[in-house]
Amino acid sequence: MRSIGKILAALIAAGYLLVCCVLAGMAIVAVLGFVYPAMDLFNHIQPVLFFGLLALAIASTVFVRFRLLRALALSIAATGFVASSVIYVPELVAGFLPRAVAPQTGQNYRLMTFNVFGRNEEPESIVANISAVDPDIVALQEYSPDVRSAVHPLLTALYPHFQYCAGGERAFVGLYARLPFEPLDADACSSSIMSTDRTARIIVRFQTEAGPAFSVATTHNDWPAPVTRQAEQFTTLREALSTVEPPLILVGDFNSTPWSYALRGFVGAAGLTRHTFNLPTFPTLWYYLRDWRAMFPILPIDHVMTRGAIAIHDLRTGEPSGSDHLPIIVDFSVGDEGAL
Repeated sequence: MRSIGKILAALIAAGYLLVCCVLAGMAIVAVLGFVYPAMDLFNHIQPVLFFGLLALAIASTVFVRFRLLRALALSIAATGFVASSVIYVPELVAGFLPRAVAPQTGQNYRLMTFNVFGRNEEPESIVANISAVDPDIVALQEYSPDVRSAVHPLLTALYPHFQYCAGGERAFVGLYARLPFEPLDADACSSSIMSTDRTARIIVRFQTEAGPAFSVATTHNDWPAPVTRQAEQFTTLREALSTVEPPLILVGDFNSTPWSYALRGFVGAAGLTRHTFNLPTFPTLWYYLRDWRAMFPILPIDHVMTRGAIAIHDLRTGEPSGSDHLPIIVDFSVGDEGAL
């Protein structure tokens, strides 16, 4: 019996070491993501790596009975934890710091950006959610034909100015506003359901009598793999935004976390400022046991970015309303670009 116990203990220790090596290896590879883009993919699961390695380090005293193997498991988990901390901790800390309220620069607005989930089973609740938030501008992603057919007639009663795109799953984006706007970059927004575009973007310009003009853009990127596709989408978006006159606010589902070198590179190259710090929005639903079930969101993949004289006064998540994402609500004001 003792020999069987030792064999089981050895197998548990070996399995524990294997898990430590896998997670620590991912964390180290993620830190080196700037060397080779494919390595950057592991940065999208940094919460799993960070908290997983922390748990492994703490639990090694329980699950590894042999002293030498316990020390080895602890050192491997600790090494991986330190590597993950280099990427994860700065964003985590920034998310908990109190947000400094920017000085008002002009007219105040409220915007809501929301991936409504293309298979949303309660689309009417989307409108109820929007009505409760009462934004001036609404940007929607995964705005599929089924969702749009239920939501659009209700939204147009509240928002007379709108534009939406058709195409592939991530080309379904929409924009609704109380204020009139001028569409820009119309070629990036197909009106045909036969379009094979995988992504789309809407860029508009608001000219208001109450304050300075400003631009709003929304998009929905594909998943980060393959990395070549992600790089092409970021490049295309950056080039499109380069011709847009600021002030500009860019919102949407980027399918990229802020720990990713790819997202940080895009923000820097596009001359943008990201305002979403450690703000998990996905997934609030997950399909298992033959049904969509509630989940706790851990990935911040929906973002708000600005360029020019836009001051962010408040930024928060809202209610999911049948979606697998949380919406983001942002209060901002627009100043005179020439005064900067």
